[in-house]
Amino acid sequence: MRQTKTLGIVAHVDAGKTSLTEELLHLAGTTRTKGSVDKGSAVTDGLAMEKARGISIKTASVELEWNGHCIQLVDTPGHIDFSAEVDRALDILDVVILVVSAVEGVQANTLNLWEALKERGIPVIFFVNKIDRLGADLERVFKDIERDLQLQACMLNYLNTHNEDAFTLTEFHDFGKLAGEYPIEKTLENIADYDDAILESLLAEDLLNYHDVYDTAKILIKDAKLVPVVVGSAKMSLGISELLVFIQALFPYPNYSDQTLSAKVFKVYFDERYGRLAHVKVLGGTLRAKASIWSQTAAKDCKINQLLKRKLNSYEPVAELHAGDIGVIATSEAIPAGDVLGTQTTLNTFTPMNTPVLSTEVKAVNEKEYQNLGQALEYLNIEDPLLDFSWNKEDRTFSLKILGPMQTEILKDSLLERYGIATEFFPPKVIYKETPKTTAEGYVRYWMPKPSWAIMTFLIEPGAPGSGVQYRSAVRTSDIATKYQNEVERAIPWSLRQGIKGWEVTDLSITLQEGSDHNVHSNPGDFLLATPMGILRGLEKAGTDLLEPMYRFQIKAPSESIGAITGDLSQMGAQLETPEFIEDSFLLSGRVAVAQALEYPIRFAGTTSGKGRLKFTLDGYDKTEFSEDKTRPYQGVCPLDEAQWILHKRGAFKADERKNW
Repeated sequence: MRQTKTLGIVAHVDAGKTSLTEELLHLAGTTRTKGSVDKGSAVTDGLAMEKARGISIKTASVELEWNGHCIQLVDTPGHIDFSAEVDRALDILDVVILVVSAVEGVQANTLNLWEALKERGIPVIFFVNKIDRLGADLERVFKDIERDLQLQACMLNYLNTHNEDAFTLTEFHDFGKLAGEYPIEKTLENIADYDDAILESLLAEDLLNYHDVYDTAKILIKDAKLVPVVVGSAKMSLGISELLVFIQALFPYPNYSDQTLSAKVFKVYFDERYGRLAHVKVLGGTLRAKASIWSQTAAKDCKINQLLKRKLNSYEPVAELHAGDIGVIATSEAIPAGDVLGTQTTLNTFTPMNTPVLSTEVKAVNEKEYQNLGQALEYLNIEDPLLDFSWNKEDRTFSLKILGPMQTEILKDSLLERYGIATEFFPPKVIYKETPKTTAEGYVRYWMPKPSWAIMTFLIEPGAPGSGVQYRSAVRTSDIATKYQNEVERAIPWSLRQGIKGWEVTDLSITLQEGSDHNVHSNPGDFLLATPMGILRGLEKAGTDLLEPMYRFQIKAPSESIGAITGDLSQMGAQLETPEFIEDSFLLSGRVAVAQALEYPIRFAGTTSGKGRLKFTLDGYDKTEFSEDKTRPYQGVCPLDEAQWILHKRGAFKADERKNW
């Protein structure tokens, strides 16, 4: 079996990530000519929307051979609104190139990416791109990488500062020629922190054997004590071959010894020729065409109609995919992005880079396209489950969760380009939550019309902030049989999707206190139907407080802008921490309500003339004052409308309106 290495390229938007991908493909001989982002000819930007906008929207993978080595290259979107794509890609990567612009340096999404990579323990090599651009400052960027990302960096090459006529790079063994350059001196100090002999030579100002120092640096990088940094320019083909050499030398091939069949779905897309395509990386065993594999999301075996490998802009059928391989499954099954295939348990407990805090509604410009729009949105939801698409057929509305305005623009373009449906998106709204004000009981007696029987009393209690939903049963199985109690527990999440103010309910404890079944009339569906009625009655008695999402912000900006920035934040009701001043910049952290901060990035960019960095991270939910504009109508039939709810769930409504129950 051949050895493969899955190499991901990630970056803040416009750092030159896709240009680097194109240069790597050309260097390896995979492409005859270099693709261009500006000209819309980049290999990994295959969608018409990507070509038109000059940005990556979907993750793309392509294979290259270099000096006898097989590398599976994965190019990811840089815009924060498409971070769900990056999250799924991180699950399949063996090593990552984190691209940083030599002009802009560490930016907001650079921080997000580094934190995600560090949490997952994925080896990283930095590529400082655009060293040929006006405003490039390698010393400042090196300091930012170490200080802002809190790591020890190891420069592996550097710009030859003694050659003013052309951009040339100096290799590690010639670093002695660049004595006095801060990044070089700091690199040697970082290595010396782990090697007494090198430390003694530095203190004594002895001549260093840079070949030996490099050998020590390689060991420290492999042990994850130092993080490697390479400088260059993708557009000028500087530092690219060196980057590949370092990746091969510093990061070994992964060991896929587990023969248990498993694969991770990192992307789903609908192709005109092949239909539904699930892009996967095989993590163990061998995947075969025409076989079936267990989908952990769908909880069933899914038939593999065809296996494919991507070759630049086309797909080639293959008979098998082996452990470590990236390939594509053509299937008629609704396998969603992020799914795990196979029976092996693969827990993903990592923190997502971004969590939706906005919701929007969408409608077709032509009302006759209503049904088609619903089906198209269902397809898009399979491609990106984070959309959490909701189709309320009673009110004829479509709801989506989004990460930001750019995502809305892309969704609108996708619906028009792929499905021919012109749409209108409503202004996004903040997603609030509810929590009980006080303790109350919710009683439900569902015993008519016969045959039916489910009687229960739920105790609803407020929980600690951030505690989520706690459920337990205090009812004996002699009163309510185990099979019925299991249905009650299964119905709890559904019951809390909308509270009395229309939002998801959280931070509460629910106890099934009392109840009874009937040895003749009861069936499992009775308890599924009755549970939301009891829970909502309890919440109605307890009343609910409104919870609003909060951002934690991190700001780095020029010192002269601190007055304007703190003034803006104070007007937004933000909680400010003590600022820290570093040279001609300041760092400021704090918390602010999402609703107050929605438009602030635009104002911040103007205040800092584009020279500041603003990072938002979801930081839980706080109680907020109630107002009518923060509520929303209950979507669908409310369990508090007992007669309609029972009719709805017992089948009086059409079957296709019940399928999402």
